[in-house]
Parts: sequence; C-alpha cells; structure tokens
Amino acid sequence: MFKQNMKNYFFYIFIFFGLNTLAQEYQWTGSSNTEDFFDEFNWKETTTDEYPPTNSINPEEPIQFNLFITCNVVADGEISLEENVKITIINGELDAEKIRGIGEIILNESSYLNINTSYPIDEGILIKINSDKSWVRLYDLEPTSALYYYQDNFYNENQILTYPETLRIDNYYSNGSIIRKYGLNNSNLSVYSDEGFNGESIEITSNIVHVGESILENLNDNISSFILKRGYMATFAEHEDGSGNSKVFIASENDIAVSELSEYLNNKISFIRVVPWNWVTKKGTAGDILNMGNDWFYKWSNNGNSDINREYSPMAWGKGAADDDNDIEIIKDKYKSTHILAFNEPDDCNGQSGQYGNMCVVDTSLTYYKNLLKSGLRTVSPACRQGGVFDWLNEFNSKAVDQKIRIDVIAVHWYDWASNPENSPNANPQDIFNRFVNYLDSVHQIYNLPIWITEFNANKYRNEWVHRQFLQLALPFLEETEYIERYAFFEPITDVANFFDENNNFTQIGEYYHDFMSTNSIVNEQYSSPSNLNYDDYEFNELECDPNNSFLSENIIDLIPEISIYPNPSKDVIFINIQEEIKILKIINLNGKVIKSLEPKNNINISFLEEGMYLINVNNYFVKFLKN
Repeated sequence: MFKQNMKNYFFYIFIFFGLNTLAQEYQWTGSSNTEDFFDEFNWKETTTDEYPPTNSINPEEPIQFNLFITCNVVADGEISLEENVKITIINGELDAEKIRGIGEIILNESSYLNINTSYPIDEGILIKINSDKSWVRLYDLEPTSALYYYQDNFYNENQILTYPETLRIDNYYSNGSIIRKYGLNNSNLSVYSDEGFNGESIEITSNIVHVGESILENLNDNISSFILKRGYMATFAEHEDGSGNSKVFIASENDIAVSELSEYLNNKISFIRVVPWNWVTKKGTAGDILNMGNDWFYKWSNNGNSDINREYSPMAWGKGAADDDNDIEIIKDKYKSTHILAFNEPDDCNGQSGQYGNMCVVDTSLTYYKNLLKSGLRTVSPACRQGGVFDWLNEFNSKAVDQKIRIDVIAVHWYDWASNPENSPNANPQDIFNRFVNYLDSVHQIYNLPIWITEFNANKYRNEWVHRQFLQLALPFLEETEYIERYAFFEPITDVANFFDENNNFTQIGEYYHDFMSTNSIVNEQYSSPSNLNYDDYEFNELECDPNNSFLSENIIDLIPEISIYPNPSKDVIFINIQEEIKILKIINLNGKVIKSLEPKNNINISFLEEGMYLINVNNYFVKFLKN
C-alpha cells in the first residue's frame, strides 16, 4: 500500500475530518469494520463524535441530516433523503440500490456513485459532479435512457450540465452507463520526475497530445512514476511521433498508480495522450447497423461517429486515410473512440486497400501505419485475408518490431476459404467451427496479443442453416475466450445469412445475434496493455483508505495549537493569532474551493460570506471558523 504524496489530496481528507456546522452532520468512520451505510456505528457527529440516533439511517426511511463519506461505503437498500439533505463524497465511493427523496448528492474530488437498479434516482435528487475525477455509474440504465430520464439532474456546483457540451455519457457494457463532467481541460493523469510520486510533477490535460517540450516542468524524457485516474486510458511513447518504446495503460475500474516505471519507459517518455475510457462488450457490427444489441461498430472508414449508445472505431482503410496529419486529426477528434483500426486487406495486391499506392508492399504499409501512432489511441493491426495473417502480417509485425512501431491488437478476417466452400454448401457446422477455433488459436500463438475478428462468417456459399448453426457454436466460444477482445459477424454478400428480411424484420440469425448477451471486452480493472514491443506487466499500487485520520500522519497538513481565531463564530471580522509572519491567507469552503485569496494580515472581514463553516489557510496551516 502507499500513501499518495500530493498536498491537495490530504487537504481534501483534512476537510472531511474537520467538518463542523450548526446542524447535525455525520461523517463516515467505518468503526464497525464494515462498509454498511445503514449501520449507525459507522458514523459520528462532526462536532461531538457521537453516533447517530438508533434507526435514524435505515433503508427507504428519510434521512434528516447531512452525511459526509470517504472510502468505500455500501448501501444494501434504498437511500431516502429529506428535502435539502445532502450526502457529500470526498475521495470515496458509494454503492447504492437507489437514491430517493428531495436532496443532493455532491461528488467532490475522486468521488464515485454507483447505483444498480433500473430506476436509480428520483426526479427530486440533484447530483453535483464537482470534480473532473468523479462519476455516476448506472449499472442497469443504458445511455439513451439515462439522458432521457435524468438530463436535468446533473450539475457542476450550481450550473446544470448539458449533453454533450459539458456532460459525458459513456457505455458501461451492455446495459449501463457512466456519467461524468466533460471538458477539454480535464486532467486525470499526474506524472512525476522521481519514483514514488516525488519530485517535479504536472497534471496532463486529457484528449490533446502532449509531446516534447510541451510536457512542462522539464518532464520531457524525465518521468519515473505516474497516477492515472479510473475511467481513463493513457498512451506513453519514447518519440514525439508516438513510436519507439511505448505502452498503453487502461484504468478501467480503479486508479493506476505506478510508483516506478520499468527501464523500458523510465525517463524516456516524450509523447503522452490521455482519453476517456468507454466500456464496451465484445460484440460489435461490421457496418453502421442499428438495433443489433451491440455497443461498438466500425464501417471501413474514418468518416463515422459514435452515438450515445455505441462507440465508433475509426478505420484508416488505406493510404488515403493515413498519409498526412489531417487524417490523424480526424481520428483524434472522434468522440468516444479509443482505438484505431488499420488497413483493410492490404495483403491483396489486386483488391481492397492493397491495390492502391503500393500498399500490398509491407514497407509501404508500415510507413503509413506508423503515422497512426500519432493519434495516441490503442492501435489495431491491418486486417489481412485469412491466410495473410501467417505471411504478410508476420513480415509486417517483424519489421514493426525492428523499427519500434507499436501494435496493440491483431485484427483478422475469416471465411473458411481453405475448406473449398464452393463445393460444400451443406458443410457440417461443427467442422467449420473447429477450423475457426484452430485458426484463432494459431494466430494467437504467433502474436500472443489480443485479437479482434472484424469480419467472419461460415462463407457465402453455405446455406442459412449452416451459418446459423455455426454462429450458435462460435459466439459462446468468442465470449469465453480471453484473448478475443472484440468480434463483428459480417453478413455474407448474399441473401442466405442476413440480419434482416425484406420487411426489415429480424431473420433467425439477426434475432440470435441481437439477443446474444455479450461480455466485457477487457475484463481487467487495471490493464497494462501488451504490444508487439513490450509485455511488461505491473503490480499496481493501491491507495490505503482509512477515515480515522491515518492520512494525516504524513504531516502534509500540519495542525498547530499556536494558531487561534477569534471571535469564532463571527459575523463581520475575525482576528488571527499566530507566532510567525503571515505570508499566505485564503478562505476555503468545505468542498476545497478557494473562495478568496487575501492580503496577508491579522484581521479579515468576513461579512461577504454566507452563513456556514469555512476553513482559513494561514501559511498552509488550516483552521476552521464559523460565519453566523
């Protein structure tokens, strides 16, 4: 375990433990050694340290006082809030079945609310997402419904958040959604010059690419540790074009804290990009086909767009989509996209992308593929014809390794062409399936990387029954096979195995594909993505959470008795008694926001403040005071 050496982190923890207000308010202690929200012995009053009254925090019964949460808290039942009652989360996580009533949930720094029912939030509940590093996760409400029912419930401070300008709604696998504040200046990656999160540090802004000297504080080629917040993906590379030693980290469910980079990347990073992660299942569609029960698709081009329920994976189909920086900017600007698919069957000199611009020449394709690394996305290899994966792509990969050009995922096409399908329209589906499995196993043994099957079927010469039986064997295998990340059944260019009939109703194959429940594309909560260049894995540090003041043991925030404030409470003016010269003087609210920076002196006019509890920062020491 490690204690995170960042001053603002401990500052928030201090705020949490230093709360004091006029009304009864209770802070989480976890004293019962459980995570039970409804156990009154897990709470204490912020001024008296007394427990809440017995049966004052019960499922479905209105709570009448404010609560402050840190660490992980679980409400096995519905939480009900009376009007104006607030639950404030600071560096913590609340799992609940439902939030009812007329109150507020306030998500401050690194705070997460997870709700697991189909009707998760009453209309009267306001949720204030006050940090870029926080989210609301609805397990059983997909993005369209989440927006429809709750578009007026989400705020930043007192400003309503609007989709897609300031509110982001991502997929959370097949039935859920994750809702968070959206902005181009969000920062969810901290990098440090020294091991153990020490030395010079900067916050890396999400979405844009940071290269060379734009990595400030002399941290270009000078990064030894980092912290990536959950819900984000970071790509690091040695060279400013994204090539060289490089690696992708995905903080899917938990923060990634790497206290010591391996020699492969340590002090070699001059390219960084951070993008929001989007949680998808394995099942997708080849083509922009609606209503297929999938949450990702591609369309053999870079001109598609994600919608609220589906992630679009752009493809650089051929040379024309990868030969200049304008093409890269198109890819970088794709909302919700986390991967870039490379060329379509470049091994075919007489067809597909291979016939244009000498793309069937491995060296030519590799030159343009290298440009795709500038996107900072996770990269998927060119998708060859069935046999091309064993020769053309093998040569492509070998040369990519020699030139330090990263490939994260192997893409394949499979149509069972090696079985003489023209002469076997009624082939045994089991035999076809066995060949399919053997093919995928062989590909994985060669490259030892995750696989995307971007086109596959039992072959256009086979009848509908064969396709249907093959699909019923193939889909369960693809779901249970760990190295398969994504797949997209591609309807044969005939009328034998389409998803829809002439009346636009599901065929049997379409209905089966639509109804088949898919599983998580990447199951890891924290993922150090392998590539053709590097298989380094990391033992990720975890943050120890102890609400009983253990965070303060670092003395990052020092509380000293030599400082006093009087009168306290006060309506107009307070005076500061301190045994040293005042150099820093700020008023801060209980959410950690600086209300006003003041001229250093021993008296402060506080008449402009609303009634309530505040903190005063005196030379980076913190004292509470009450404005009445």
